[in-house]
Amino acid sequence: MKALLGVISEQNLRARMLDIATGKYHPAPGEPKIWFASLNAIGQILSNDNIILLRLMARENPATISELARLAGRHVSNLSTTLKTLEGHGLVELVRKGNTVQPIARYTDFEIQVESDWLLSPSVA
Repeated sequence: MKALLGVISEQNLRARMLDIATGKYHPAPGEPKIWFASLNAIGQILSNDNIILLRLMARENPATISELARLAGRHVSNLSTTLKTLEGHGLVELVRKGNTVQPIARYTDFEIQVESDWLLSPSVA
């Protein structure tokens, strides 16, 4: 389960999203589906602990967040916050089943594509 992540300037990301919404642009199949404004932002979301957590979910397939907390040695409240953040970026799916929520890792490996025009921009230096 490998995700292609993109790094793009906020300005270009906004323009891209507007073009997609208005039908002016259709993303190609090989383009990233998940975008970040910087490598620092990716680093905060894909910390070593979070990658370990994603791989633990994929390997153990816990039925509930409580079970995942026990497996990971974390408190449920802290883990829930992390899972909601990861869900917000499309890396985790939280499936509601009655009174419980099953955390499912959508990705465990990552490839990062950096928009070359953004890197060459003088405002980055």
